[in-house]
Parts: sequence; C-alpha cells; structure tokens
Amino acid sequence: MTTLLAFVFVLGVLVFFHESGHFLTAKWVGVRVKTFSLGFPPKLLGRKWGETEYVIGLLPLGGYVKMAGDNPAESSGDPAEFLSRSKWERLAILFAGPLANLVLAIVVLTILFMVGLERPAGLEDPPVIRYVVRDSPAEKAGLAPGDQILEIEGAKTETWSEVFDHVLVSGNETLTVAVLRNGERIETELEVAARKEDGAGVAGFVPALQPEVARLTPGSPAEQAGIQAGDVITKVGGNPILHVDQLIAEITARGGSEIEVEVLRGQESLSFNLTPQKTEGRWLIGISQFSPPPATIERYGSPVQAFGAASKEIVRFTRMTFVILGKLVTGRASMKNLSGPIGIAQVSGETARQGPTVYFWFMALLSVNLAVVNLLPIPLLDGGHMAIIALEGLAGRDFSLQLKERILQVGFVMLLLLMVTVIYVDLSKIEAIGKYLPW
Repeated sequence: MTTLLAFVFVLGVLVFFHESGHFLTAKWVGVRVKTFSLGFPPKLLGRKWGETEYVIGLLPLGGYVKMAGDNPAESSGDPAEFLSRSKWERLAILFAGPLANLVLAIVVLTILFMVGLERPAGLEDPPVIRYVVRDSPAEKAGLAPGDQILEIEGAKTETWSEVFDHVLVSGNETLTVAVLRNGERIETELEVAARKEDGAGVAGFVPALQPEVARLTPGSPAEQAGIQAGDVITKVGGNPILHVDQLIAEITARGGSEIEVEVLRGQESLSFNLTPQKTEGRWLIGISQFSPPPATIERYGSPVQAFGAASKEIVRFTRMTFVILGKLVTGRASMKNLSGPIGIAQVSGETARQGPTVYFWFMALLSVNLAVVNLLPIPLLDGGHMAIIALEGLAGRDFSLQLKERILQVGFVMLLLLMVTVIYVDLSKIEAIGKYLPW
C-alpha cells in the first residue's frame, strides 16, 4: 500500500504541475481550455467551472489539457483557439509544461537544502583511490590505492561526485582514465562493468570507507574479545583497513590463526586479539552487520545559497539524463537504464520508506527527467509539437493536415513501442518474472 500511495502521489504532483504550466500559459495568452485532466480516461470525477471541465481519470499515468482548436480538423479560426495564436504563443504554451516541472524541481531542492539534505560523506573530496576491489574493472585496469583520478574521457574530475557520475552512466563501456601516481601522469583503459539489476556502471575503486560495526553475533570471537557496536575497524594484523571487502580478505587470508584487530572507539584507539571461527566454509569473527557508509548533512541557512545548490543539482540531473538518452540512442547504454511505471512505483515506495527527504529528492529528480523527456522532438510530446511549429516557421508555411496526421500517427506508434519496452524492462528486473523472459 505504501508503494501504491507513494507512486500515485509523486506522479500526481508531477503531472499537476506539468499540465498547470500548459493551462496557465494558455489562459494567459487567451486560449480557451476545454478540459484539464489528471489521469487518463475513463473519467472518475469531473466538474465544470467556467469554460473548463476539471477531470480526474482512472489511469494515473499522466494527464492532459484539451484546448479549443488544438486539432486542425476542429479549428474554426476563432482567436480563442490554439491554432489561431501566433507561433511564439503556441511555443510558449507547449514549453510551459516542462518549464513547470523544472520550477517544481528547483523549489523542492531549495527547500531540501534549507532543511538539510543527507549525502554520502566525501563526495566533494579530491578523488584519491583508497581501495580497489579484487577482480574489479579498476584492478584489471591497473589502478591502485593512492592514485588520484585526474580525468575521465578527457574531462577533468576534481571530486568523487564527478567521478561517480561518469562511471554511473558508462556501464559496459571502456573509458580512458588519467591518474596521478607518485607525481607522474598515467593513462589507462577502464572497462566499466554494469550492474545486473539496472545497468548502472561499476568500476571497483572507492575512497576510504573504514567499516563500522553495527551488530555482533552473540558469543562470537569479536564479542568475546570486547569489540562493540559503533567501533570502527582500522587495522587487522597491523595492516590498515579501508573497506569491508579488505577486512574480509585479511581475515580469510589468516585462516584460523589468532589476529590482532585495532578499532577506533570514539577518540580512543583499542586493540583486541581474537581467533576466527569457521562457519559454513568461511572464516568469520562474528560481525553480523556493518553501519551504512558515513553521511553528511548539506544545509544552507540562506535561501540564495540553497537556491544555488539546487540549481547546481538540476544542471547535474539534466546533464546525466541527456548523457543516458544519448547513449541509449547510439546503443552504448543498456536498456536496463530505462524505468517505466513499474520501476518508478518501486523506487517511489523504497524512497518513501527511507523518509521524506529522500522521497522528495527522488520527486525532484523525476520532475527533471519528465521535463527533459517531454522536450525531445518526438511527435505527440511537447517537444514534437514544438519541432513541427519550428519547422513550419523555417518553411514559411503551415504543413498540410494530412502530413500532420501522419506525423502524429508515427509519434503514437513510437510512444506505444517505448511504453511496451519500458514495461518489459521493468518486468525483466523482477527476479521472479525476469528469469522467464528472453532478454
């Protein structure tokens, strides 16, 4: 139920703002609006105020604003009709929907940055590699702890955030990476892997993420030795520990031999000697759960500063959306990067359960994606209609009714194929269903 309610709310808000952009701009330029609908038919509720009927449809997957004379076959030349207005006025009405989604995103993010947005610690630090996962793309590329990532595909990378953004959208691609090692610039080819569930890129290098104990197995060697929840493991056998995988590797390498484990408890450094136990074929010390990676709260007291941070985040969202779309078109990205209504519903439920901050951050991201996708020059979308108006302007004449009908028919087929594809991709990500699908 949480997933359904979260999905309906987030989609309802995005659609309401999008269609309100069209509606308000149409009214502003003098176009008569016949219907304002949230959701698609069949109609659940409807009421007419003035010249407009306001409707709630059964299918909450979108909405529409029906304007007088927006169909060439129905146009009579009345000044209050959409096609009777100037090209600039029609472009303004069409652009207002995506613009409203961008405005919504920036308002939501500005408020979040004023309240305080939790983000992984260290994202704005210089990208100095502290640990390389064994058998990962980074290890195969020859990257090593201590390397500072200078460039990826010729683009400078000054923070971990920029590095992760590059990798995230590059699943199954080979990237040229330049690093600084002992004062020397070195270039290598990094063959980025892709996560099975969503196609996101994975490299296998990370900043320092020392494991923090969250829970111990009762009676385990770690508990008996005196290790407690909240301890941060810093060394094993004198070797620095910078990642959970490294801790596991160090324990496994020593078999059943006694080891020294050093931890940081508050500001105090402590040392414990313990002997791992073999459980189900693995050597374990009894840490059953580790704490999530450290996080920091990014908060701005000034609305101007919060707006600046929100604008920066919007630019980042937009850039990554265009990069992914471009790679999908050229075949360089997996179709699993796409998400349809099922995937959006799942993420809506997951983020809602994590708290309002994460949920509204997801809403802002989705609002940006909706704006960008609607501006694509695909017939039936806002961008498609805008492209037709622009081409008519360049041609110096309006296209024939027959040509416009053919364009809209092509657009309908394209959108139908896209919807079928994203639903198929969504189903393929569900383990119980995906194993029966051919792709």
